[in-house]
Amino acid sequence: MKTEIKSLIVEKMDDAGHGLARIATLSAVDYDGDAYEEGAFGWKEGGQWVPILPAHNRKALPLGKARVYEDKGVAFAELHLNLDTADGRDWHSHLKFDLAKGVPSQEWSYGYGVMDARQELRGGEVVRVLKKLDVHEVSPVVRGAGAGTGTLGMKSRGTFADQIDQAIADLDDLVERAEGVKAAREGDGRQLGAERLAQLGELKARLEAVLETGRADPDDAEAKARAEGERLAAAFETRDAFRRWARTL
Repeated sequence: MKTEIKSLIVEKMDDAGHGLARIATLSAVDYDGDAYEEGAFGWKEGGQWVPILPAHNRKALPLGKARVYEDKGVAFAELHLNLDTADGRDWHSHLKFDLAKGVPSQEWSYGYGVMDARQELRGGEVVRVLKKLDVHEVSPVVRGAGAGTGTLGMKSRGTFADQIDQAIADLDDLVERAEGVKAAREGDGRQLGAERLAQLGELKARLEAVLETGRADPDDAEAKARAEGERLAAAFETRDAFRRWARTL
């Protein structure tokens, strides 16, 4: 199960380190083009308890815990910062200040895995309806996550193989969505828009460039061999996903 990221809004934080964040309105389609079934977050009795992590860093000491639950068609995260730790106190001080002074600028997001989903057509567009989500963690971040944001770049990149695996997972999800949108539009006698085709074509060209050439040219033999091995691993791992992607163009 791959991890996805979405933004959320913190609405309050008290002196004891307890806060409340609004995750989603279940009946609405969010800016990622996703909708939610009732129970998508609230399927576990008592809610889902998850760690609060700084910037999605799973290697960091948690800042506290959060309980994810649903109430009257809205998904919430009940935040509990651990004020017995220095990091918890520092974040609490920052968040209280941010909420009290002017327009709040601190953004949050949460990581989750999709356990069940379906697609449906709404207003001529394919919408992914999330039926059951496994929330992994809640994080204060520099920029709230979602489509087109840079939050994923804040996480530890891990090994080269880990980065390839994540890129392939993201590409598979994008291919699935592109195929769904393309099929829906073709059913109405329409095609993908010129802007989207240009974006897909640019991504295709960049992937082709990665597969054809290596980026490093080390002087010593050992480094050359390692770089070549990484290049070949990238080409091998991404070739199948790339071919599937190319078929959507």
